[in-house]
Amino acid sequence: MTDRRRTAEETLVRLGLDPAAIAAGTVGADALAPLLAGADAEPLVDAIATLARTAEAAALLAALEARAPTRALRKALRRALYVVGQRGVPLPEPAAPPPAPIRLAEPDVEGYVSQVDGRGDRLAWLVRPQPAGGVLLVAGQLNEPEGLRDVQLADVTRKQLKAARRQLERNAGLRLVPADWRVVDALLVEGHERAQHAHDRPDDHAHHHHDYLRLRPRLLTTAPQAAAEPVSRHVAPPAGEEAAALVADSAALLGLPELATWWPAPEALAPWIEAIGAVRESPLVVSRAAREERVAEVVRNAIRALVPAAVFARRLEGTAYVLAETGRGPAARRALATAAALRAAPDRVPDVPFAVAFVERALGRVLAAASAERREAERSALVVTPGQFLRDRSRAHPGRTRG
Repeated sequence: MTDRRRTAEETLVRLGLDPAAIAAGTVGADALAPLLAGADAEPLVDAIATLARTAEAAALLAALEARAPTRALRKALRRALYVVGQRGVPLPEPAAPPPAPIRLAEPDVEGYVSQVDGRGDRLAWLVRPQPAGGVLLVAGQLNEPEGLRDVQLADVTRKQLKAARRQLERNAGLRLVPADWRVVDALLVEGHERAQHAHDRPDDHAHHHHDYLRLRPRLLTTAPQAAAEPVSRHVAPPAGEEAAALVADSAALLGLPELATWWPAPEALAPWIEAIGAVRESPLVVSRAAREERVAEVVRNAIRALVPAAVFARRLEGTAYVLAETGRGPAARRALATAAALRAAPDRVPDVPFAVAFVERALGRVLAAASAERREAERSALVVTPGQFLRDRSRAHPGRTRG
């Protein structure tokens, strides 16, 4: 036995492999593939090349070449095959190249999306250049979760398109950023379907402002893909401890200009304001601790009602894309981490700082305004109420007692 063959057999035994089985090629490539990623990859290849004596062993080398994780290892396996072939071992026929995929001509379409506002609305545009000049614009207004609120088709110039984007950013704070047109198209199709389901007579002319599918053939003929939020290549979704830290600081998102309009609607807050008022005025809740506990429970229930997990997760994901595409990577990652937390545990929304701040700051603003209004009314009252009289008297004579 030559030294080279002895070294090959010792290498295989050290790796837990049967040299005879390797020489015969009866070991499957799947069993050896995990070894290709480690430090023993090249010694393994040398050992197989040294011992290979059958067509099956040569086929094993060819199969491993297809699984090699690096270019250097693929070259080593090709050299090994050459050596085995020079020894007279039949080599496998090279695999026929796969047929070239049939590529359909893709339309020259641009997509744009804006961040989501406080009502859940955002803009989604598709733009296609016209042969005679100018562009065809499909401008949609989407709501999460209600779907397509409005869609319009217009022939405009590039100059008009640019001016419209500037005006929207200046006057409404909506920043349209480029996005894959396929993603924008899928969002519009999804919005169309949601809006149609929301109406009893989807074919009624009154609902044509929801009918994206009526306008779509003017721009596109390809089938739409499944709806999903756009994903920025500039930001990777956070995970693990980093994600947990970002969620812990998620209330900071509400300070971003893109989330300046994120406030609950007054009519949605009204029942919870009334519930807090009822707890504070209840004669049944005597101690301050019990009162605070009851108010805290009302607030947690308000968070559950005012921050539906799936809806807010999607709004945050859509806004994260705009943040990432406009150079706010850390904020985008915080928004993505918060969205993931909402999706992962919808029953624990009251524990997410973003959701807590979203509701508590709104409740606090309304309650503070109501208290200020009540104090102003008391100061300007022409007739002093008995309660006010007693409070004023006790302040004027703090030491006086009855009896």
